[in-house]
This record gives sequence, C-alpha cells and structure tokens, in this order.
Amino acid sequence: MYPAAEEKPVVAVMDAEAQVAKKSRAADSVPVHVYEPYTAHLPPLKTYMHDLGQRRRFAYRMAHATLKGRNYETVFGQLWLVINPLLLAAVYFMLVTVLTGSHEGGAMKGFTLILCGLFSYYYTRNIVQLSSQSITGGGKMIMNMAFPKALLPLSSLFSSFMMYWPTLVVYAIAHFAAGRTAGIAFTWLIPIFVIQTVFSFGCGLFFAAMAVYFRDTASLLPYALRIWIYLSPVLFTVEQAREKLAGNEWLLWIFKVNPLYPIIGSWNQVILENRAPDGMLMLYGTAWAVVALFGGAWFFLSREREFAYRI
Repeated sequence: MYPAAEEKPVVAVMDAEAQVAKKSRAADSVPVHVYEPYTAHLPPLKTYMHDLGQRRRFAYRMAHATLKGRNYETVFGQLWLVINPLLLAAVYFMLVTVLTGSHEGGAMKGFTLILCGLFSYYYTRNIVQLSSQSITGGGKMIMNMAFPKALLPLSSLFSSFMMYWPTLVVYAIAHFAAGRTAGIAFTWLIPIFVIQTVFSFGCGLFFAAMAVYFRDTASLLPYALRIWIYLSPVLFTVEQAREKLAGNEWLLWIFKVNPLYPIIGSWNQVILENRAPDGMLMLYGTAWAVVALFGGAWFFLSREREFAYRI
C-alpha cells in the first residue's frame, strides 16, 4: 500500500494567504510619485504676496550685505558710484557739446543735461543688470530654502536705490551750480520716479527668469544696455529729438517706442525746464510700467517652481 498523501495544515495555508494580503495592502499604501511635464502656472497670489511682504526686511538686509561685499558702503565705494558716471558724462559732453560746437544755454547747462539723463538711466540699468544675476547667483539659497524667489530681484531693487541716492546729491550740486532753479513742478518727480521704478523692476523680473533658461543673458545684457543709452533721451532732450528727426519719421518712431523715452524725457522736462511733463509722455510711461510689471511678474512667478531644477 502506498502511504497516504500528507495534508498541509489548514492554519499554515491561512497564514500564507494573510501575509500575501498584508503585503498587497502595504504596497497600496506606499505613495506613488508621478513626474509630469512642467506646465507654467501662477502660485496662489494672495499667499505669495503675503509671504513676500513678511520677508521684505530680508531683501533689505540682503541688499545691504551685497553692497558691503562690493565695498559700496565705504567712503571710496560711494565716491566711485558718483565718479564713474561723472567721468562718463564728461566724455559724452566732450563728444556731443564741444566737438559739435553746440553750447546752447552754456557749457555747464549742457553738462547737467547729460548728467540728469545719465543718472536716471543708470538707475534702471542697475536694477535690470543686478536682477538678471540674482537667481543664478543665489542657487544654493534657492535649493536649500523655501521662500518667495521674487525676494532676490527685490533685493536687487533695494541695492540699486542705495546706489542711486548719492548721485542725486551730486546732481543737485551741479544743478544749482549751473544756475538752474527748482520750483513747484519738481513735485512731479515723485510719480515719475515711481513709474521708472515699477518699469525697471518688471524688466528685472523678466531677465532674472530669462537668465535661468539662457545663461548667456548675463553676458549679452550689458551690450544691449549700452546700446539702449543711445536710443534714450540721455544725450539730448525730447524736443531736440523731435526737431532733429522731424524729416525722418521712421527713426523718430524707433525713439518713441523706447520705454525710457517718455520716462527720461519727463525727468528732463521737470528738472531742466522746471515745468510739468507732457501728458502723453506720462501716459506712455505709465503704460510701459504696467506692461513691464505684469509681463515680468507673470513670466517670473509662473516658472519659479522650476528654478531649483534648472539651476
């Protein structure tokens, strides 16, 4: 006779089934990470702006640290902030005023014309250039901390303002030394300054995000900014541009579509001519500021989540 087949204990079979079911439940409870293609979308703006406002002191302190690291808070550092544009203004004055034989209103008044436009242009240039390096330069901070990334371009804005105010003191001295006066029209400088700041910050946000995708932006931007100065009313006034280019409407149109044309043109009319700026210049300047702010902010905020990965 053959031996009876050995039967497996019922308890052992039930334990095996229970272990399989337990493993299945454990596998179901493990979170599954799904990586999808990146799609640009804005963060919750109310929460984002609240966080940005709560951390504004961080941006201010970071601006101080940046200037201190570049020795701009020392006496010689602040002198260089003024001497550099002064020397550049002297070069342009020689080329535009002396070599062309134009001394309208006196040599000193011609020098203050160039100085006014140059100091105003440098304010925008510094905001755009420093902001373009803010995200790529803060890579370690971005990868190790959670914070609104717009704080970095905002810090560049604060740094540019700290670099700008010493030039105002120098221009005030040159302004009165040239025999120019100041009147009630100077109250227009406040809205003009706000318009220029908003426009420059919007451009800074755009180029800060652009530099993350195209690293050559930081290298090419200084050359573009250098060309921009010749298309802006820095070496001439708005009235002079209209007079000289009266027969060339195409070239005059190129000057008019320049965003700095209405902004610096308004500065010149108030400071140099002591009168209220043209209404159309203020309207165009405000329109450019709104477009730059909303366009730059949308491009920056919609791609902020990708900065850590790209850097």
